[in-house]
Amino acid sequence: MNDYNSLLSDQEIAILREKKDWKTTMTIISMWAQVLFAFSLFIYLPNVLTFIISSVIVAAKQFQMTVLMHDGAHGLMYKNRKLNDFASQWFCAFPVMTDTFPYRKIHSQHHKYTETDKDPDIGLTKAFPTSRASLIRKFTRDLTGVAGLRRYFGALKSAWGSNLSLSEHISRFLSKMHGFLITNLILFTILYLSGNPWLYLFLWWVPMITLFSLFYRIRSITEHSGVEGGDDFKNTRTTKVPWYLSYFLAPLNVNYHVEHHLFTFCPWYNLPMAHKMLRARGHTSKMEIANGYGEVFKKVLTAN
Repeated sequence: MNDYNSLLSDQEIAILREKKDWKTTMTIISMWAQVLFAFSLFIYLPNVLTFIISSVIVAAKQFQMTVLMHDGAHGLMYKNRKLNDFASQWFCAFPVMTDTFPYRKIHSQHHKYTETDKDPDIGLTKAFPTSRASLIRKFTRDLTGVAGLRRYFGALKSAWGSNLSLSEHISRFLSKMHGFLITNLILFTILYLSGNPWLYLFLWWVPMITLFSLFYRIRSITEHSGVEGGDDFKNTRTTKVPWYLSYFLAPLNVNYHVEHHLFTFCPWYNLPMAHKMLRARGHTSKMEIANGYGEVFKKVLTAN
């Protein structure tokens, strides 16, 4: 692992460490305001086009929730750790059926053992390089909801447990899923009171098991698949993303992934600054950087 103190000055490191609580708060407000807008758009202008637009917005914001939760797992959302964990859980993780605390534990191992056999995320990249036909099948499973249903039914099954009494099953399930149940009950109640309870299924869950799955898969592919490996410059990838794709595929600068691995203490809004600092010192020439998704897919696809 590279020593970040050898890459940048102490003053630069201090700048990258700076947390801006107001920026996190505005991001959370904006994220949920866009979800509200998406639902409102379809409620007041119900047609096929607005359903597609609203679905894409909702899926993009669901994806953003997981990205912001990732910052929360690193303790980067707020200076106060209790506020950081509360916001990460209730505004980001729980609504999309995940949990900051177990993720934090597993994710720390990912950073410690990146792209080795001990990396808990190695399964996401072992399938690559792969054929074009195989990649199309993966994307098809995402867009048809097959992959998403497997993921969420798997989470429910894990929360239910095995070889327990009924009361123990229920206790375990409520313990692990209470945040998801509460946040989703609030969402359903709001839709019910608006006279549109069916939108909980069609405009919250359909995007989550389809488009969200696709966005998440593309993220995992670009971050670690088809990389040279060997050190923190090469065992992950930074991908240059055009502005018109960043909303869907790279929210909150998640495409600056080499920078994140080098400086795990750097909040999402400081990652572009980290990239500029590294470039000014000549380090970017040693980094795995892709000029767009086309370049990434060339590296993760086989000839056949």
